[in-house]
Formats: sequence, C-alpha cells, structure tokens
Amino acid sequence: MFDHDIVAFIQSGVSITLAACAPGRVPSMSRGYACKPVDGDTIGIILPRTQAAEALDNIRLTGRVAVAFSQPTTNRTTQIKGSDARIVAFDPDDEHLVRKHIEEFVPEAVALGTPEEMVRALLSYQREDLVMVLFTPTSGFDQTPGPKAGHPLPATP
Repeated sequence: MFDHDIVAFIQSGVSITLAACAPGRVPSMSRGYACKPVDGDTIGIILPRTQAAEALDNIRLTGRVAVAFSQPTTNRTTQIKGSDARIVAFDPDDEHLVRKHIEEFVPEAVALGTPEEMVRALLSYQREDLVMVLFTPTSGFDQTPGPKAGHPLPATP
C-alpha cells in the first residue's frame, strides 16, 4: 500500500471526500466520516448511508472510487483511487474511529473561522445510518496545490 506517513495522514483529522461515478462518468460524492486501513491492501471509508445514497448507488454499478483526504489548515491533499469498491455493514466497534476523526477535524475547521457548533452539526450522525466502503487502492497521488500536484504517492516496498 502506502508508506506510514500517508497511512497516518489519511487517518488524521482531514476532510474526507469520496467520489464515485455512474456509467457515462456522471459524478457523485459524499463526505467521509473516518478512514480505516483494514489490512495491508484494503482501505475502508465510513459514510452516512442517507447522505451518500447516490455515491453508493454508483459504487454498486461501477466499483470505482476516488477519495480525497485534505488537511484544511495546510491544503495538504492526497487522492487514492480504487476499482473494486464494495459496500459492507458498519461495525459498531468502529464508532471510535468516527468520534476520533470528528474530534481531530473540528479544530482544523475552527482554525479557518468556521464555528465549532456548525462543524459538529455538519458531522452529526446516527450510528445505524453508517456504512463502510471497502476498496483496494490502485493508485494514489499527491494533490497538494503546487509543483508536486498529480505526482504518484510513494508505495511501500
């Protein structure tokens, strides 16, 4: 997969945006609530089912995803793509990952002037509404604005 720095980054308090597309390349997206590397080859993104309905439908149709992880205060951004995405039930034992992500993301957004109450309202959820999208990364890119944008991420040997 990717080196330790990338794996730590995608699990930190970053903005997570999962995009999928329907046949014909019509895009859809959803905010991710947490990232979970499942094993050495698989990543899980926790999503709110109702807000992500269109993206989930597109995943069922194509299996293709692109996930952007962006740190608001620095614009550091990583994009990871996969072509075998599948939707699985949310494991309630993973709720701590959602809570951790929210607690780490809130200060990032507040530092840019967004009221904490607004951020927390945006990230409120019902456990029974959560699902996980699992996929094997096929490629990854540094998408931080600047001269390295679009460069492939370093892989672990």
